[in-house]
Amino acid sequence: MALSRRTLLAGGLAAGAGLAGGCAGKPLDTLLTQAAQTPRTPATLTWWVSEIPARDGTVVADLVIRAFQRRHPHLRVRKSNALSTTDGNRAAVTTQLAGASPTPDVYLGDTTWPAQFGTHSLALPLQTLLPKDFWSGYPEALRRVSEYRGSVYALPFFTDSSFLYYRKDLLAKHGRPVPRTWEELLHTARTVQRAGDAAYGFLWQASVSESLTCNVTEFLADAGAPVLDPAGRLALHGAGAERAFALMAEFTATGVTPRTVTTYVEADSQDAFTGGRGVFLRNWSYAWGNAADRRFSRIAGRVGVAPRPGFEGGGPPGVSCAGGWSNFVNPNSRNLAAAVAFARFCAGEEVQMILLKHAGVIPALHDVLTRPAARAVGDPTLTRARDLRLVARPVQTPHYPQVSKALYTQANAVTGGRATPAEAVRAVRADVRAALEGEAL
Repeated sequence: MALSRRTLLAGGLAAGAGLAGGCAGKPLDTLLTQAAQTPRTPATLTWWVSEIPARDGTVVADLVIRAFQRRHPHLRVRKSNALSTTDGNRAAVTTQLAGASPTPDVYLGDTTWPAQFGTHSLALPLQTLLPKDFWSGYPEALRRVSEYRGSVYALPFFTDSSFLYYRKDLLAKHGRPVPRTWEELLHTARTVQRAGDAAYGFLWQASVSESLTCNVTEFLADAGAPVLDPAGRLALHGAGAERAFALMAEFTATGVTPRTVTTYVEADSQDAFTGGRGVFLRNWSYAWGNAADRRFSRIAGRVGVAPRPGFEGGGPPGVSCAGGWSNFVNPNSRNLAAAVAFARFCAGEEVQMILLKHAGVIPALHDVLTRPAARAVGDPTLTRARDLRLVARPVQTPHYPQVSKALYTQANAVTGGRATPAEAVRAVRADVRAALEGEAL
């Protein structure tokens, strides 16, 4: 069933004018010709950007803007302050773009947006404006989430990856290595808990939210069970999928994870860990800064970082959901050439080095992570990011929000003991099938 305008609005995405027929009355070829030109006349761009985490108190977006303006003195960039939540940003920016507003010219968006925004003409297709080797310096998973049906709708800015944080002192006390499998983690966690050295063995995020979709994506990838195939068709089935859901159920059933995890988002699990109540934590790269800061963490100096474990007999450890933010170009911008130039500049080496040195995020251009400057920062998530196997959420469909809801709803039920793994997999299959057909969940 095709998406209607009412369905899109209900899902937080409003349909813009179709790019196949042009935007603002202009054919797509005309727009791309304009975008491909070198910007030579003075112009002012608006960049929709949320606050970028900083290591040293600087306003990172201002550093990026000043660097761009040094290269392009005739161009100016002003910020339009985005909202603090992903869903809030999506609703606000799509409302503006759906009305064919020429601003913002460039907007920062989640890596899950390209299929939704491209399908509904809210982002300019950029693939013909990029050199053939453009993606060679970026993780393959980042290229996949930026494309939909052969078109690139977003250019990388920064990524976020998940890691396993652990108590070095507790593992040393009990003579246990850093776990490389989930089975080993369960054994170590129970050992430490039984000794009374920690209340919780493993902390993660299982609330009814996108946070849980990220965790489910990782567990399913550990088990070799994709949700969708490359063409966006339902692929979830079989023993691998049940194994992933069974692990989530086992965490709570054994008491390794508290049952309140079904309400946890990232901040909840992080607070419990930095408060000294957990042995292991799955969280994003930014959690390192908080865990290592003695102003906020009771366990600063006693925390280690490693790739996430995998299953015994399965693939290698180190799976991480591909998170992060990318820049999109508004097809109705009156300054398309300048907007594309700015989005490409943000993906380039100069800005990526700014992010490396000043921002509390992982630069999208992985080549910069091999530089001595990466080691000098002292953040192990930077130097270990290249060891990870990034996996994309099932974003190869414009119905991704509904697919995500299908995943987190059933995963929350199985983690909370309200469904068996087999029941959860069957329910996810049914709900994802309905989502792909455009039915509301």
